[in-house]
Amino acid sequence: MTPAHKSDRLNSAFVQEAGLLVARIGLASLFLFSGGQKLMHLQGAAEWATSQGVPFASLLMPLAGVFEVASGVMLITGWHARQAAAALATWIIVLGPLFHRFWEAPPQLWQIVVDDLFHHFVMFGGMIYVVVFGPGSWRLGRPKS
Repeated sequence: MTPAHKSDRLNSAFVQEAGLLVARIGLASLFLFSGGQKLMHLQGAAEWATSQGVPFASLLMPLAGVFEVASGVMLITGWHARQAAAALATWIIVLGPLFHRFWEAPPQLWQIVVDDLFHHFVMFGGMIYVVVFGPGSWRLGRPKS
């Protein structure tokens, strides 16, 4: 292999690994923000969840916040990223339809609610991608070569 080809291959690997890290940061950003908001505003989060029919919301919201922040950190660092992505995929696919019931939305909110539901499907797809292909080599807990 010529030096030019080897350099191209190294640049390509660097770009791929950087891209995977950026993708993990993007996927995690929503959960870091959402979980942080829940933890900083527990009473408001519990009131909103109660209004949506969540039982025991005052007990569940702190757990939800910790879960979201911890899973987001795991995605960004790549530490047990497949497991975090699988847990978040389950979280997304269960809660999305429960909280974004476009079929019940008034006409003036229908488009917003249906878009929110489909955003959940997009996030679900991203999480499944991490589950199947992993976080890449830029991660904590990477086996030594």
